[in-house]
Amino acid sequence: MSNRQENYATYNYCVSFIDLLGQREALHGQGLLPVLNTDADREAFLTIIRESIGAIIRLQRDAETMVKRVIEPDPNSPFRSTLSDEERVTWDAMQFTRLTTQRWSDGLVSFVSLGDRDIKCLMNGIYSIFCLSGTLCFLGLTRGKPVRGAIDVAWGMELHVGELYGPAVVRAYELESEVAQYPRIVVSSRTIQFLQACSRNTDTDPFSRFNRALADLCLKMLIPDADGSWTLHYLGESFRWSVTQDNHVVLYNEAYAFVMAQLRKHQDSGNSKLAFRYSHLMGYFYEHPPPTEEQSSSRPR
Repeated sequence: MSNRQENYATYNYCVSFIDLLGQREALHGQGLLPVLNTDADREAFLTIIRESIGAIIRLQRDAETMVKRVIEPDPNSPFRSTLSDEERVTWDAMQFTRLTTQRWSDGLVSFVSLGDRDIKCLMNGIYSIFCLSGTLCFLGLTRGKPVRGAIDVAWGMELHVGELYGPAVVRAYELESEVAQYPRIVVSSRTIQFLQACSRNTDTDPFSRFNRALADLCLKMLIPDADGSWTLHYLGESFRWSVTQDNHVVLYNEAYAFVMAQLRKHQDSGNSKLAFRYSHLMGYFYEHPPPTEEQSSSRPR
């Protein structure tokens, strides 16, 4: 028996847990591979695959595309081109982050370490998780493949590269499965407290100022829900200005149409639980319509 002391590298992490909804219904009645004797048999089975596995693949691809944009910022961006060589070094250090996404059956776990000493602006990773989670939720509605999720901050460790274990994952999963309940992204009180602490930091170096600005922006992307939970406000002004931009109105209209169709479907079928949840989601869309042309050109305060 070895007496060697293991070196467990534990850090605090910000984690999002995203779950693709509707998979139980899509796979209802499935067991062993069916016997496919006719073209109709094969087409019916392909339809099941498209509605289940196909939706998961699309979710994973969406996440990969967005994560790539985060970890590989455009070196030829108009703003960066206006900077001096020295300023570019600082700017690149501000932008650098390590956002990892771990596939989890019909969901995704995305995380950033808050103890990574190579990262000058830790808030950049948390901001990226906010943007990723909110976009996946919004896109899911537009495509008729809704997701729900949660964001939390807690300690964890990577047992293997890209595989996070510990309370950070457990807490995010609990929030997603027990609190979120329908298409929304719930943000824990612990995450909000972390953002508030970053926002109160009075250091004046460039990295601290950037961290503070991102913390303030993340706080503006939150909205309280009727059950007392804080959720990502993907229909809000700050999210629109930072993330959806010119695509916001189109995304809104497509998502609105899906939510309305789901509400009517569950009302007609007598599914009171889902009808109530989509009624609540419909209320969120009613309360936060797209901006007018004049409003869309105004930067949020």
